[in-house]
Amino acid sequence: MSDSKKIPIPPPDDFSKTTPNINLPKDNSPQNAWEKTNYNYPAQPPADDWGNTVANIRPIETDEQDFGKTYFPSSQKNPQTPDWGITQANIDLSETDFGGKQDKYGARQEESGGAGYGVTTPYFRLPEAERAKYQNLPPTPTEKAAQEKKEKAEKGGIPGWVWISGSLFSMFFFAVLVLLIVYVFFFRPSGFEATVTNAPPGSRILVDDNQWNISSEDGSYKLTPLKAGKRRIEVIHPSFECIPLEVESVDGRNPEPIRASCKPKPVKAGEDCTKINRGEEEKAERCYIAALGALPDPFTVEDLLAALNILVINFASNKFDIPPVRLASLQKGAEYIKKLPPTVVLEIGGHTDSDGKDAPNQTLSENRANAVRDALVKYGVKGEVLQTKGYGKMSPKTSNETEDGKYTNRRIEYKVLKK
Repeated sequence: MSDSKKIPIPPPDDFSKTTPNINLPKDNSPQNAWEKTNYNYPAQPPADDWGNTVANIRPIETDEQDFGKTYFPSSQKNPQTPDWGITQANIDLSETDFGGKQDKYGARQEESGGAGYGVTTPYFRLPEAERAKYQNLPPTPTEKAAQEKKEKAEKGGIPGWVWISGSLFSMFFFAVLVLLIVYVFFFRPSGFEATVTNAPPGSRILVDDNQWNISSEDGSYKLTPLKAGKRRIEVIHPSFECIPLEVESVDGRNPEPIRASCKPKPVKAGEDCTKINRGEEEKAERCYIAALGALPDPFTVEDLLAALNILVINFASNKFDIPPVRLASLQKGAEYIKKLPPTVVLEIGGHTDSDGKDAPNQTLSENRANAVRDALVKYGVKGEVLQTKGYGKMSPKTSNETEDGKYTNRRIEYKVLKK
């Protein structure tokens, strides 16, 4: 057994306090083998270079026995960097190159509080030329088109709604033009209008033997539309004879009004004007017109009343409207009434037959008398010359026992009130 007192006791574990690459101060005590386990190491550099890990150091010559493991500092105090941008190990960059403190957007600021804009973070600052290249990139084609569109909108120009409105107006104008052309060439009326005057009121008009269902109270008839070309016009009345007319349109223009030439029909041979039976209204009208035409010049009021009382106005049952065909006779009678002295006053009396009640017959007779007076005034007779009275069924001219008698009692009768 060996003597434990002869074996040297190793120093206590002090690894936590051991600093690598620290040059211990020289003393006269013998070096401890525990701290110097170095093999084939060359002499260590002074403490001012040790501990700085510098890129591009030259390895020791070990004949590749320990290449890549043992290094010693470069002979250059400040080795040169071959290219910009290579990160070197253990190089203490200034705080300004790190961009300073970070602001709320993540960018770093200088310790003084100033903005660190333009500083490339992290770890290094780009040169001015490189920084300008990345800060001033040209816009992409999409961005350029959007910018041009924005500038065009800001500068103004013709709004889109103006183009749309113009297009709609052009389409509308074109449609109107097409419709106008179609109308002119296909649908434009090719006829004309003709006017006939001086015809007997209540006449029928035939155009090329076709009936025109029109009537007039003053004898003027407007025929429209008539087909282009020459047209034959006939005026038909039971108590008048009218010469046929011809009318023609020139270049689509309306011709001047044409005047009808009509004369009363004569009383037929053998007709007795002193006796008018039921259904002989046209005979009564011919006798009436013939009697007016036979009046002497000058005539007396009694002569005129005898002629006026021949006319039979065949009112419809319970009606007081004058049939249009009788208007021509009233127009003829108005011509003679206007020739009476201004002091004369005539009465127009309305009468009914015995059928019906007294009150309705009275009203009906008054309305019929007023209708005749209004027609005569329309044809030029002064209103103060004519007075009306309704007699109802109280003054029959003959017996109401027969239909012929009732027909005779339904009448208009004139009397003289003042000469």
